[in-house]
Amino acid sequence: MITRMAKRTIFKAHTVVLLAACLFAGVATTMVSDARADGATALPQGPTPPVIEARADADLFDPVTAQGVSARGMYFTGPFAHRQGAAGIIRTLRNARLDAAVIDVKTDRGPVLFNTQVPAFRDTAVNVLGDAHALIQELKAAGIYTIARLVCFNDPVTPLRHPELAVLDGREHRRGQIWRSGGGGPWLDPSNPANHEAIRQLAVEVEALGFDEIQLDYVRFPVDRTTNWAIFPHSRPGVRRHEYLTNMLRMIDESIHIPLGVDIFGVAALHEGDTNGLGQLVENWVQYVEVFQPMLYANNFRSWHASPGQDRGESFVRTATAILRRRVGARAVIRPYLQAFSIGAGRPFDEAMIAGYVRAARDAHADGFLFWNPAANYGTVSRSMNGRARDLSPFPVSATELPTRREPQPTTAETPVLAVPIAAASQRVSLR
Repeated sequence: MITRMAKRTIFKAHTVVLLAACLFAGVATTMVSDARADGATALPQGPTPPVIEARADADLFDPVTAQGVSARGMYFTGPFAHRQGAAGIIRTLRNARLDAAVIDVKTDRGPVLFNTQVPAFRDTAVNVLGDAHALIQELKAAGIYTIARLVCFNDPVTPLRHPELAVLDGREHRRGQIWRSGGGGPWLDPSNPANHEAIRQLAVEVEALGFDEIQLDYVRFPVDRTTNWAIFPHSRPGVRRHEYLTNMLRMIDESIHIPLGVDIFGVAALHEGDTNGLGQLVENWVQYVEVFQPMLYANNFRSWHASPGQDRGESFVRTATAILRRRVGARAVIRPYLQAFSIGAGRPFDEAMIAGYVRAARDAHADGFLFWNPAANYGTVSRSMNGRARDLSPFPVSATELPTRREPQPTTAETPVLAVPIAAASQRVSLR
């Protein structure tokens, strides 16, 4: 890693553009309110991360460490990290025999959770994480692999301050106003280069905090029924949705020197091409993305039909993971998100369910796995990982397989994607 970085040619690839601050009084969000109620504003302010210039590299592959390849972890909210600190995160992970923490740095409620200097985001930032650098260093000293979750376009806060960055409403009686999704929130326009640049700058700041890996979420266009009247002001004729997103990923990958991961819809893992209009064409992302995290929740695929005698959720995890591997090749790390909540599971939420999902990911040759509970409540996970699922992980990775995930190699021809008929399914806003 050090040798490769020493060979980089650093140049000023991007000029930091100071966006005019369009301040609208009275902007408030649930996240801001929750954070303040939880005492976030009373936190001592950590050091402000610098805005670092973008860097270019002929080889954009950032090797994933051996621990990162086999990472097994949990998602933690910013308020959880604020209340419990590094000690609470370490305790929760160790109780479950896991070794990786996904921590929010920018959420789907909008605000950045540390002191950012990115013009588009700094006015609404809430320093929930406090001294984020110290938090990350304490986790790493305890042997925890640290992953920063950075939500991209689902942002109910920034568009209210910067409507020039927003998706707009095309209906006659609301023409030119900010569009709102079926969940009620505005979105940043995924086709707007200014949004790509703001997210790029934020990723550079996040790397400076010391995280091992950056995980981008909501790297997609909105697709619910209300998009029938959504206008993307910066979309251009002839440019497909996946091209905007691929270009942003390229920009980010050129600018950071730690692995880049992306969360993708389960349906995007299953289907070749961009049949759902999300813009998530994973075959085109392999050049810039080292880690893929498909969100494989039974809750979101209630119409999935398993073979007789198979559990619906387990079948979905196994099938989607196997198909994604065929599509992205051997080098990419696949680390699925597994459901760790009861809603929509179609079975009791217990130790057996958790063990079944882990076994399914292992059977499909995933590299590791992550658990998602929106409240970071992992009691059932902990019991399962110490009981029924105890001997299922870490997953086996042979000496011949590991180098393909750690060294830059040409991508081999893809195996044809299996044809899997499924009914269209939407990601539920409340649970991602």
